[in-house]
Amino acid sequence: MNKFKRPNILFIYTDQMRFDALSCNNSSSPIETKNIDSIAHNGINFKQCYTQSPICGPSRASFLSGLYPSANGIGTNGISYNEKFDPIWKTMKPYGYETAQIGKLHFQSHARRDHRNMPNTYGFDRAIISDEPGCYDDCYTKWVECIDDKQLPLIRTQLPPAAGHWGNKPNYSDVPRNTHEPYIFEGEDSFTHSKFVSSESVRFLKERDKNKPFFAIAGFYAPHPPINPPKSCLNRVDLSKIIPPHVGDEDDIMDELKDLSDDDWIKIKSYYLALTLHVDDCVGEILGELKDQGIEENTLIVFTSDHGEYLGDHSRIQKGMPGYDCITHVPLLMSYPHKIPRGIEREGLVEAIDVSSTILDYSAIQAPLDMMGKSLRSLINNKSVHHRDSVLTQHFTPYGIRETRIRTEKFSYYASNKNKELLFDLEIDPHELKNVASNQRYSSTLSSMRYKMLIRIMDSSCANTEMEAEY
Repeated sequence: MNKFKRPNILFIYTDQMRFDALSCNNSSSPIETKNIDSIAHNGINFKQCYTQSPICGPSRASFLSGLYPSANGIGTNGISYNEKFDPIWKTMKPYGYETAQIGKLHFQSHARRDHRNMPNTYGFDRAIISDEPGCYDDCYTKWVECIDDKQLPLIRTQLPPAAGHWGNKPNYSDVPRNTHEPYIFEGEDSFTHSKFVSSESVRFLKERDKNKPFFAIAGFYAPHPPINPPKSCLNRVDLSKIIPPHVGDEDDIMDELKDLSDDDWIKIKSYYLALTLHVDDCVGEILGELKDQGIEENTLIVFTSDHGEYLGDHSRIQKGMPGYDCITHVPLLMSYPHKIPRGIEREGLVEAIDVSSTILDYSAIQAPLDMMGKSLRSLINNKSVHHRDSVLTQHFTPYGIRETRIRTEKFSYYASNKNKELLFDLEIDPHELKNVASNQRYSSTLSSMRYKMLIRIMDSSCANTEMEAEY
């Protein structure tokens, strides 16, 4: 008699990591991300996964709830998660799962709270939440202080701009925070925020209840700015393989980037990639613990990021709309030796919200009615070569901004309530550099993409939780 054993779930989540930052997604990569790549080699690499938001908070809220931003109401940063909608781990807990969140979660505004107070734990059995590296007094800085207090001033970073508008928070450092202002991490390598996340994740794996399956999120902040890799990682970047940013004729250059040369961008990108390498080293420590415990065979590992980073593309840095591919196209790797074949790739369009449904599917747990993602299991098992016709990205604020982007295999279309439209022919313009929305040759395509967006907006507009018909 076969007895089903629910898998452990290890969710490795980075912030602001581009799809092409991983060597398994870039044949001419300047770095080798061997540990993260091993997840793909031991499982599946989804080559066309797209996030539902171009910024951190709403992306995570969407990903972990399986709801589009327009359904859960979180369209920008600074808005607390709506607990009316259970995130995936709350759905799993009644099935015996021990749950943990280590590092970045970003379910609350980090600028408007005192990080010495434990934030809402959102039902996790273990919640060690640190949304920013070194700028606040939180569990990360206390961890550093307790191990070696001499390292504390070396790991400090400057307050985010938003934090200066809310309350009196001490500003411990004047080191730069932006993408185009990289610098070397001043402390020892073992005291980075990424090392904190890997160390506490390993601690959880050692201390967990061995009689229960676990659901654990390792929330890495890097390679989000500040771009401050350990010096040791810089030596492992092949500068000769770094290319300048992709810039279109109509792209408006940000003021702070106007004086940067191609050589400047090579340096900036090398630091970003070095920070990615450091994340890879830390991920290797977590994967090593799974192997040491002999539980990797029954652990479903998911690796992804909330969105990408412009890195000079379109003369921009950081993230945000119009949600070009460099921002919305994210890595998605999964391994689960019992159920997922090794070393396979899938090219079909998938959305980030599909992952929660997939995890529940492999865990023999029914997805809640309001969950909008579609399980990837048929695509994984090659029973379907097609998953979605299009992917949707949304951004909206309490101040009236409404922006939507829809992407198909061949076209990318963006529209805002500020009368702006962008249309790109991805077959001849994969970097989205020439807007053809006003080109008469594309008039029928423009109409088609408008209609597709309208349908997707209607389908994503509300969750089913409170929809009850009376007859």
